[in-house]
Amino acid sequence: MKAEFVFPDDGDRLLSLTEVAERLRTSGTFIGRLVDVGLLPCLRFRKNRRIRKFALNDFLKRHEGEDLYEVLEEAEGRVKNRA
Repeated sequence: MKAEFVFPDDGDRLLSLTEVAERLRTSGTFIGRLVDVGLLPCLRFRKNRRIRKFALNDFLKRHEGEDLYEVLEEAEGRVKNRA
């Protein structure tokens, strides 16, 4: 009998910005801002951006207990000061 292959984890699954926003119960615009300042890494396929589930989980672990709007505003301030 042939053993059935089972994916042990879907952590490398690619999520759209909309899917990430739905998981975090926030807006796609907010997720796009996180991506734009480099806080949340993504893969780009022309105009489409996808976030690995692993990257999302890592981001959430790094910022556990923090106000993500404050984290984002601080990062945007750093980017603005560099320009």
